[in-house]
Amino acid sequence: MKPHYFIGIKIPQDIAECLAKERESWHLKSHKRQTPAQDMHITLLFIGEDVHDEIKQVEKLLGTIKQQVFTVNINSIKTFGNPTTPRIIYASLETSRQLEELQQQVHKSVETLQIKPDPKKFVPHITLASRWAGGEPAERQFSIAHMRFDVTEFSLFRIAPKETPRYQHIANYTLENTPTNFKGECL
Repeated sequence: MKPHYFIGIKIPQDIAECLAKERESWHLKSHKRQTPAQDMHITLLFIGEDVHDEIKQVEKLLGTIKQQVFTVNINSIKTFGNPTTPRIIYASLETSRQLEELQQQVHKSVETLQIKPDPKKFVPHITLASRWAGGEPAERQFSIAHMRFDVTEFSLFRIAPKETPRYQHIANYTLENTPTNFKGECL
């Protein structure tokens, strides 16, 4: 089986550790997988398997993207799937024009290739837990402290399911002009 790939934004370590700590405070037993801090990210585009051997072209095309540094805000916890037995629990991001623009540029950059990116609508999120484990339905509401951080780069990742970290950088792409010296904070 060939490796799978995606393009995404790695969450700064301090923010990822805050998210993991908040999740641990929930004593979550409803999901089989809890995303380790070092693997937390925002997926911009899932590529999957590189069946046409185009990953080197993807790497080059991503280098043509021009985007300014911007700040994202994490503001709530949401789920994908049935609310009582959710497939995924995630940290939701406030709407960001800059994040949407970056995602659209990433998507457009690979349109000329044979790669068939995931057709699902872009929902910016950070997966905290996945794979419903069964048991009692999840009825409680999860909360999270407001957090924010600057997005200064995005990356091409290879998925290595049996390794740590699971998501490995192949190439990083630095965004232009840092508007502030702000890095990130857990409020």
